[in-house]
Amino acid sequence: MDTQPFVLLVDDDPTAVAMLAGILKQEGFETLEASSVQEAKDLIAQAPFFDLAILDVHLPDGNGLDLCRLIKDGSLITEAPVLMLSADGDIETKVAGFLAGAVDYITKPFHRAEVIARVRTHLRLREAYLSVIELQSLKISQIASAQQAMIPHPDQMPAAKFDLCYQPVQEAGGDLCQILQLAPHLHDYIVADVCGHDVGNAMTTGSLVALFRQNCSALYTPVEALHIINRVTLSLLPEGQFITVIYARLNRRTNRLTLVNAGHPPALFQKPAGEASALWPKGDVVGAFDGPEFGVLDVEVGRGDRLFLFSDALIETGGGTDWQHGTERLIRVCGQFAKADLKTEVSALAALAAENGSPSDDVTLIGTEV
Repeated sequence: MDTQPFVLLVDDDPTAVAMLAGILKQEGFETLEASSVQEAKDLIAQAPFFDLAILDVHLPDGNGLDLCRLIKDGSLITEAPVLMLSADGDIETKVAGFLAGAVDYITKPFHRAEVIARVRTHLRLREAYLSVIELQSLKISQIASAQQAMIPHPDQMPAAKFDLCYQPVQEAGGDLCQILQLAPHLHDYIVADVCGHDVGNAMTTGSLVALFRQNCSALYTPVEALHIINRVTLSLLPEGQFITVIYARLNRRTNRLTLVNAGHPPALFQKPAGEASALWPKGDVVGAFDGPEFGVLDVEVGRGDRLFLFSDALIETGGGTDWQHGTERLIRVCGQFAKADLKTEVSALAALAAENGSPSDDVTLIGTEV
């Protein structure tokens, strides 16, 4: 690290805080100190950039686990590893800390060597993580010219049970559609759209494909993958540009669908009988904010259910952005083609984009069946 690492200490025991601060400062660390949840929030609001946090589990005005969750979900800050501190050494308390997002656990009474070893280990891991982000940014930025992304084909991934329509036009913007097989029963379906000013100079669709393929895997949940992608795009996109994303992970073994929305139009979910509805967990766009909150929805699915992901060109009517009206129109068409095969229904839905003449933006639509 180029500067002294900052460690946030939150504990209502002044003796413990003084001892921790003394140990860390002797080894070249700077500390920020708070004795309650609210004091920690106020401190973070004034000095939001710290490298690691050590939080006591039991605090006078709340639970250190809740504060840990706020730190890890981006509500207060992102990426800083959290170590929980408590006199409770039972397994239940430790597991609760890990589930809240903590990376390690220090039991009171603590020892100097242990504290230093754990702090250094996790700061090194954080530095390695940030180096990976920087390396990915460098790789993506070195792509010299825009190339059309490889469009997935249904016959190449029969287990994914999908069909799609991708109709690019020579207009500002750029759509991405990807289907990634993480396991024979586990697939990611992604539609993204680069938006904003001077999109011709923005990250190319080919760059986005590489970025999604690097980070969308069984190692990360969809939300975690989008947070990593957000960090990379923040360093690449010029001001005024951003990316909207609809990201679905379908597990055909557990019959669970995880849907994450980042400023994108809704997904359509259709039952075999023909009833369709919009799934719209609204969230922040990618590439615009340091700590975005993405909309997440977990849905139980069954055999014959269908899911449709699409770009905004499919529901913008008359050149406007009336997504609600356009979505309702798609739902009506779904009802008309519910008994048709998936390919026929995808074609019928995609045709709506050309009802009022040639579309002025890329048209992307992915349909999949459980």
